[in-house]
Order: sequence, then structure tokens, then C-alpha cells
Amino acid sequence: MSHRLATRLASILALAIVWEGLGRSAESLLMPPVTRIVSAWVRLLKDGGLAENLALSLGTLVAGFTLALILGLLIGALMGRFLVVEHLLDVYINALMAAPAIAFIPALILWFGLGLQSRIAVVFLFSFFVIAVNTQTGIKCVDPALVEMARSFGAKSGALFFKVELPAALPMIMAGIRLGMGRAVKGMVNGEVLIALTGVGAMIMQYGSAFATDALYAIILTILAVAMILTKLVQAVDRKLTRWKVEIGIE
Repeated sequence: MSHRLATRLASILALAIVWEGLGRSAESLLMPPVTRIVSAWVRLLKDGGLAENLALSLGTLVAGFTLALILGLLIGALMGRFLVVEHLLDVYINALMAAPAIAFIPALILWFGLGLQSRIAVVFLFSFFVIAVNTQTGIKCVDPALVEMARSFGAKSGALFFKVELPAALPMIMAGIRLGMGRAVKGMVNGEVLIALTGVGAMIMQYGSAFATDALYAIILTILAVAMILTKLVQAVDRKLTRWKVEIGIE
């Protein structure tokens, strides 16, 4: 076990012990003991529909994030590669990125209704812009010396992009994808709570309105765990694709 992992596990254990002690001594509805939260999680998993609702939410997440990933990489690459595309789209991309995505939910309901399409659109809006902007920035920040060297060896436009610019921009692109994944989880929950009470969002509202805080915290911790796992998967892909960073001592 690495020192970093051991430190993290120790901090989680310490927090759980403190929370358990405070929960038992205070006997507050707002802070149930960890043992009660774990018990509620097991109960929800067995007969409370947690697994089914989580699968439904993850389906929305995957659809929205996949769409955001494809379009974000494509539009970001075009903006980074071609000045005319940047001039056409940059002002809109940055303005929409600065605006709170949640503000577009009423318009999405008008366009797509209260069904799955609206929830997918919310996930897309939460994650698309950061992926597009990071991709654009990564490509534009490629060292010009690398580009000139490749051109001096006769590299054509396509080879220049795929063999020089794209690999050099990967660290920035993967950072955008990692941030986009975290935002996609937020979009998933927001869409389910504000558009249609379904999935884990519906469970949050159900147990929150009933003041069943042990079950509520169990659901929230499940969402946090899913977000962490997905982020770690993106980080693993990042390390695989950008192994050269370690080899030349960037990390």
C-alpha cells in the first residue's frame, strides 16, 4: 500500500470516527451516526431501489457526457487549429461557459419536455464547455518550435495535427475531460431534481423531504463515490496516454 493511499484511508477513518462520536453524543437529526448511514445504505441497496435508480442515472450521465466529449473535442480542436473558427465561436463558447448551466433548464424543458432528452441536455451543458475550452487552449499552447521542427521534416497538415499538436495538447485536454466528468455528475443530479424526479435525484428529494437523513446521506455518499471512481478512471486513461510526461520529468 502506497503512503498516499494509506494517508487518505487514515483521514477517512478519522473522519468517520469523529462523525460517529458526534452523531451519538448529539443525537441530532442533521448528523446521524455513521453506523446508521451504513445501515441505511445496505437497506436501500437491498430493497430501496438504489441500484436500479443509480443505473438509470448513470445511463443519463453516459449519454450526456459522451455527446459532450465528442462535440467538445471536435469543436475545441477546430477552434484551436483554425483562427477563423475561433473568431466565429470563441465569444459564444466563453459566454455560455460563464453562465450558470442551471439557468438554461427552463428553456430545455420547453425544447425537449420533461423526459430523458432534457436530462441528457443538462449533463451535456454542464460538461461540454470545459472540455471544448481546454482542448482549444491545449492545441493553441503547443510549443511553436515543435511545429516548426515537424514542418522542416516535411510533415503535412494532418500528420502535424495527429502526431505533434494533439499529443502535446493531451495533458490539457485530459484535464478538461476530468473536470467535465465531475461537472457531468452535477448535471445528472440537477437534471433529475429540477426536471423530472427520477433516478438518484428523486431519492434525494424523497428522503430529504421526509427528513430521513441517514438514507439521504447514504445516497449522497454513493453519488460522491461514483464521481470519485469515474474521475479515477479518467486519471488512469490520462496516465496511460501521457506516459511521456513521467519519462521526461514533467509530473
